Amino acid sequence: MWADDLWELGVSLEKSSSWWILKPGMSDRGMGIRLFNTKESLQQIFEEFELSDDEDESSADGTAVVTSQLRHFVVQEYLPNPLLLDPFEAPVGDFPNSPEVKGYKFHLRAYCVASGALQVYLYDRILALFSSVPYVEPHDTTTLDLRPHLTNTSLQTHKGEEGVRLFDELIGCRIFSLHEEDLSFKFTRDNMAEIVRQMVEVLGETFKAALENPVHFQPLPNAFELYGIDFLVVHSATSNKPQLQVKLLEINAEPAIELTGPRLTWILEDLFVSMGKVCVKPFLTKKHEVDKWEVGETQNHLIKVLDEQRDR
Repeated sequence: MWADDLWELGVSLEKSSSWWILKPGMSDRGMGIRLFNTKESLQQIFEEFELSDDEDESSADGTAVVTSQLRHFVVQEYLPNPLLLDPFEAPVGDFPNSPEVKGYKFHLRAYCVASGALQVYLYDRILALFSSVPYVEPHDTTTLDLRPHLTNTSLQTHKGEEGVRLFDELIGCRIFSLHEEDLSFKFTRDNMAEIVRQMVEVLGETFKAALENPVHFQPLPNAFELYGIDFLVVHSATSNKPQLQVKLLEINAEPAIELTGPRLTWILEDLFVSMGKVCVKPFLTKKHEVDKWEVGETQNHLIKVLDEQRDR
């Protein structure tokens, strides 16, 4: 088992106590995600999948997956020290303030449009998707509760929109440190601007790298595509200010936009209007206003993050 592709992972597991995430490549919506930190715990995960292969896939375990979906899988290093906020400090609709403020893990879902060959845009109305329970650091795998670590809305449909916020709705919420009882820092508009700046940079570099692999990614001049991009923000407190660093989690083709929920459906409508103006209208009017659009500028709530057509 530990030969070939898993050899380097085995070495890392022997040398450190880092945690890792297993994601089946053929599944989606959070199915089959597991955490492990030793060779033995990963072996146990595969054995459990095999034992449950004959059981109903819709069992009580919301992350159940069949073994056939494990022919291809992704292993990612678990990112410690995620930025923790409490969504109940930013109440919306019928969701009240929480009586006890706690830190919840969340990831950022951003929508990205790749147009032509190649211009890339980031929609600036970004979602924050929270876990269903407050965060705790991972520990013993035999009793590990995945709920504090998984922020996929597909696993929380029973909670409705309780854990979904617009990113800018979180401005003013307290930042939780994992290692200190210090809630003096609050999430500011400057923090958000810095995070978005990093997202733009990471996204641009990612698509540049994709262009270097035409076997897997071939942009077409007369086409456009919508992607759902997931980011995690890592928080490490210092004596002066919180340092926030953006990490790319994954890029989703055909994103499950219906899970945004009815409260924020309007941002999807606005997104598609913006896509029509930027990606479709130029073909009908023969006017290419996007040619005057500099990288980093925002128009129609779309931030241009890459323009390889102009660079060539």
